Amino acid sequence: MLDVKLSDQLGAMAIIDELYQKQQLLLEHLDRDELRHNLEESIKAFYQARGQNVDDKIIDEGINRWFDNRLRFIAPKRPWLQHLLVRCYLNRKVVSTVIGVFSLSATLMVFGSLNHTKVVKSEIESGYSQILTSKNTLVELKNQFSEIDKYPIHYAQIPAKKLKTSITNLLNQDFIPNVTKPSVAGSFITENEKEAYKKFKQISLTVSNKLSEVRLQIQTLNKLFEDDKRLAKLIESDQFIEASKQYPVLQHAVDTIIDNLNQGQEVVDFSQIEVFYNSIERAKAIENKIQADRNQFLELKVPNSEMGPVIALQDALQADLKNLNFDNVENYKKMIAYYLKLAQTNLTLTIVDNPNYKSGVERTHENTNGKSWYIIVTPTLPNGETTSLWVKSIETGETKFVDMFGQQVTEKAYKSVRADKIDDGHIDNNQLCNKPKGRLAFICPNRVKSGRILEW
Repeated sequence: MLDVKLSDQLGAMAIIDELYQKQQLLLEHLDRDELRHNLEESIKAFYQARGQNVDDKIIDEGINRWFDNRLRFIAPKRPWLQHLLVRCYLNRKVVSTVIGVFSLSATLMVFGSLNHTKVVKSEIESGYSQILTSKNTLVELKNQFSEIDKYPIHYAQIPAKKLKTSITNLLNQDFIPNVTKPSVAGSFITENEKEAYKKFKQISLTVSNKLSEVRLQIQTLNKLFEDDKRLAKLIESDQFIEASKQYPVLQHAVDTIIDNLNQGQEVVDFSQIEVFYNSIERAKAIENKIQADRNQFLELKVPNSEMGPVIALQDALQADLKNLNFDNVENYKKMIAYYLKLAQTNLTLTIVDNPNYKSGVERTHENTNGKSWYIIVTPTLPNGETTSLWVKSIETGETKFVDMFGQQVTEKAYKSVRADKIDDGHIDNNQLCNKPKGRLAFICPNRVKSGRILEW
């Protein structure tokens, strides 16, 4: 056997002793009953040595609690920063999202501040340039006003005077001050720079508004002079004077415009007078048609005694034309065409001879207990065809375009027709009235009265 060095032997024995001691300590910890007994004896001896009488139950409870906690791991308390970092790591997705949103917001805020500063600098340059040129603009407006002020005025003296006074007052105001251009030194505008910029912006806005107000009033005055000149040229022309004599509504429109100007209105409203003036040719054309229609009735030799409805239509339309009112033109054309056709046509009022229709009706008036008699007729052409007429009801006053109506007759005539129909179911003498060409009214025997009805 080889000799072993003493140092090696001692080193190995030291390791063995260390392992043995650890084994003994482990066995002591694992042997619960032995360890409990030793603890109990040691604790009792300790308190007895100090002269303290401790109850065995208390000692047992304390030892039990010690056994309960002796192998339990108690994590050490971490510093708040370490605790925060651990929680951030555990919630790293949420934290990274929050950090991303915060970074994006911060970037946008910085970009917005930079952009705002850029806009402020641009507005300062623009406003300062505008203020510098505003004095020249004001001089130009004064010269422009001086030229306009020389124009003659005819009918708009009151609004023109009012505008001139207002413009003069504005031009005499010293609203363009000497200002110092504010500056923004860095990329971000400071609070002091913001205040300076606000004051400068207010001055620039005031100057701009004042110049705009002056410019607008000068434009209004210039437009007023042009309209006044146009109005004078129109109403003082021979054509207008002659037309206003024939159509008084033109002069009334002119008077309205002048009254509005005298009340201070700054705008000349040509709309109504232009509509009237432009419609004169139409009115003359309609008047020519009225005369042509009258000539047609003369050619047809319609008696003057029957021209009442036609003359009433024409007189009413001519009265409208004096006011250049064309609302009833279409109705006139329709009715004149009806009367011309009526005058050109032979008609007969034929008594209705049909078992499905009444040939006559008898009316009893409730208020007076009086009676009226009507024969039901249709307007008939020479070829036997039925046509329609405008008929006004004597009972209701209503007018309708009908092809059958009741014509008032005497009681004797009514009974005669009734007896004729009862005799054989037909009416032998079925012609009540006739209207030849060139007439507007029917020629009827004395037994026929003028009243007509539309319902029975």
